Amino acid sequence: MCFSKDTRRWTPSWKWSPSLFSRGIVLCLLAGSPCSFAQAFPPKGVHWTVVFKGSYTTSARFLYNVNEPDQFLNSNYFSSIFGFGGSVRANFSEDFAVGISTEKMKFSEQSLVQYVIGGNEVLAPVSEGFVVYPLEVSGYFFLPFSTEYVRVYLGGGVGAYFGERTYSVGTENMAAENSPSGFGIHVLTGLEYRLFPNVMLQGELKFRDPQFDSVNKFQHASAIVNGAVIPLSTSPETTRVNVNGITYTLGVAYTL
Repeated sequence: MCFSKDTRRWTPSWKWSPSLFSRGIVLCLLAGSPCSFAQAFPPKGVHWTVVFKGSYTTSARFLYNVNEPDQFLNSNYFSSIFGFGGSVRANFSEDFAVGISTEKMKFSEQSLVQYVIGGNEVLAPVSEGFVVYPLEVSGYFFLPFSTEYVRVYLGGGVGAYFGERTYSVGTENMAAENSPSGFGIHVLTGLEYRLFPNVMLQGELKFRDPQFDSVNKFQHASAIVNGAVIPLSTSPETTRVNVNGITYTLGVAYTL
């Protein structure tokens, strides 16, 4: 009795392709399966992250008729507000963190205003702007399709906002008569890209609408510009400062 040996080679009915491989990776990421690298980013356990960042806010506005029925009748809009700040974040798990942040936002706009003094026209330099110090507490929720090098998050929280309006004619500055503050909420989304084991590049988009009322007045009844005496009102003026633009931030995060 003899047996014949089948030497034919079995070949699979499907073929490997880059597109098939990439689709498998995407499915793994979306499903949060073990093939995702999210488990390795960040390290397990509670740890701290410190962020230093710069900010750009698209717009803000002043409302001058605060006590009038139509307070929007007399207003002024500003754009391109820059700032800088930092935050400290406590990471309780790979998916959730709580942080506190602060920053300084400052804006000033210069112009020449024409006054008529004694029948003569005088151009006086006028500066108007504001300074705002946000202090915010936020919760961060990291999305499950994050990888070893990229993390995407959503979040939101509450904040307190301190600041004042700034205004000057020539060398005469309006002084603040109160300590303005306001409170509000915010929502945010962001992305972190790992550069080194403990260093990440962070980009963030924040929506908020803080406002407060600043009371200011001139300390002197006149300003001298090019030898001309320009009369000023010493009565207090109330202005509502509303930072209603979208804030973009870019910074560097370091995990301790």
